[in-house]
Amino acid sequence: MSDHAVRIPAAVALCAVLAVGGGCGPAEEATDRTVRAETTGQGAEAEAGGPAAVGPRGPARNGSEQDFLDDLTAFGLPTEMTAATTVEVGIGICRSISDGSDTETILDHLRPLTSAIAAQDPERDTAEVGRAIIDASRAHLCG
Repeated sequence: MSDHAVRIPAAVALCAVLAVGGGCGPAEEATDRTVRAETTGQGAEAEAGGPAAVGPRGPARNGSEQDFLDDLTAFGLPTEMTAATTVEVGIGICRSISDGSDTETILDHLRPLTSAIAAQDPERDTAEVGRAIIDASRAHLCG
C-alpha cells in the first residue's frame, strides 16, 4: 500500500469525527469565521519546514489556505473549528493527485468525511460535498 493511500483515510477519519462533533451546537448559534485551529506546524507552513505563525486565535493561514477554507464555507461546509484538519485533508488530496490518483479514487477515500458532512444538511449529497472539497483543493492548495 502506498503512502498516499494511508494518508487520506486517517485524515478523513479524524475530520469526520471532528465534523460530526462540531455540528452539534444549537442551530441558532452564530459561527465566528475568524476562528483558527489551535495547532502549530500545520498546512503549508509544515511543508516548508517552519512553524505556523500563531496569533491570539491560533496559527495564521497563508492566503491559499484561507481561500480554500472560504470556498468551502461559501459552499456551506463547516470549517470553523476544524480548519487545520480541513486544510490537511486538502493537502492530502493534492498529494494524491500528484501521485496519480483519479477523482473517483479520491472521492472513495473521502466518503466517510463527505457522508458525515452531507448527513448534517439534507440539501447536500455525498458526491457533491466530495467534489467541492476536491475542487477547492485543486483551486487553492495544489501547486
